[in-house]
Amino acid sequence: MSIKTLFLLMLAPLVLVTLLPSKASAIPVFARKYGFECTMCHSTYPRLNDFGQRFRMNGYQLPGMETLEKDITETSVPVAIRTSAGYNNDNFDSTQTSNVDVNEFQVNGVDILAGGLIGPDIGFMFVYPPEINSSRGVAGQNGAIESANVIFSNLGSTWFNIRAGKFEPAYVAFSNKRHLSISPYEIYDFTFPGGPAFSDNQVGVEFTGWGRDGFRYAFGILDGSETNGSDTAPSDYYVRAAYVFGPGEGQTAGQRIGVTGYFGQAKPLASWQETDMSEQSFDRWGVDASFNVEQWNLALQYLRSNDSSELWNFSGNVPYSGGFAEVTYTPTIKFAGFTRYDWVNASSILGDITRWTVGGRYYIEDNMALHLEWSRRNESDLSGSDINETLWTARLDFAI
Repeated sequence: MSIKTLFLLMLAPLVLVTLLPSKASAIPVFARKYGFECTMCHSTYPRLNDFGQRFRMNGYQLPGMETLEKDITETSVPVAIRTSAGYNNDNFDSTQTSNVDVNEFQVNGVDILAGGLIGPDIGFMFVYPPEINSSRGVAGQNGAIESANVIFSNLGSTWFNIRAGKFEPAYVAFSNKRHLSISPYEIYDFTFPGGPAFSDNQVGVEFTGWGRDGFRYAFGILDGSETNGSDTAPSDYYVRAAYVFGPGEGQTAGQRIGVTGYFGQAKPLASWQETDMSEQSFDRWGVDASFNVEQWNLALQYLRSNDSSELWNFSGNVPYSGGFAEVTYTPTIKFAGFTRYDWVNASSILGDITRWTVGGRYYIEDNMALHLEWSRRNESDLSGSDINETLWTARLDFAI
């Protein structure tokens, strides 16, 4: 039996069970605090709906009920754990890659999360994936603080809020931490060696604001590239502006368009001694849109970059671009289907990347989903040869 046939056989029961009724239950941390079901903030966990986006923007406080909020000393311990386990088949058809094929049942990492209020209009978020050594049936992960930030909300009005620490910056129009697919957004991962990827959380300070007219803004200053030493002052900054038409935040209702600019300084890798080792400039420009029609969402992202030649150990400045188009269908709170096309045009340095992804999630409980996904990635290098990756997975994704 081929892998594709097996995947289709596994997909059939997922479609059928979407017709079956099932009770809902709350997920950890915020759901336990308020006694809500997770669908209050998530269209389909972990993806936020419009109310969930406003809850996050408001520093983890219920909009309009800030004076009634309780801090962490008055509520249950605000800690949750998320993991997933299932069958992974990830194959590469080229010997030119260092990646290793996977064909086994696996536990796919663990996240420990805490969040809540320290005091009135002062929220916090902490996420820590612990160190896990790779072994048969266990996917390895590096232990590091993924998020650790404090949010000062409504400093005079909703037009001025501050988030400080390590966080997912506002220039990420479509969250890399809360999207439905296992496969990454390729353009968010693509950067020069050692450089800051859009998919990475950053350390710094961010200023945000919004009003009822639909306009939102963000401005931030970050430490930036890992290649910069601890004696290098923060020199990366970004701006973002977005406008929402109609009700909602463009997550599941309303239509959102946005623009982003990122401007950074980074040193080349220390191993490239033949290059200029001083700080070099790079920039990112992007436009994005999120359109909603009934149960359908169309997410569009385009990014264009320009890096100094020294950051790639290359002659001449290095331009590249890419993006993705993703369609999500959510007919009920129990099921979500998605498909996405990713591309990166980087033929001047490494080659081009394309990826097709399709998948679905059925929610056995609000905090437990059966996840099926297939993805095909192609990377063509300058020599004309291709590196192809085919991924399919069936797993349970749950939080406690």
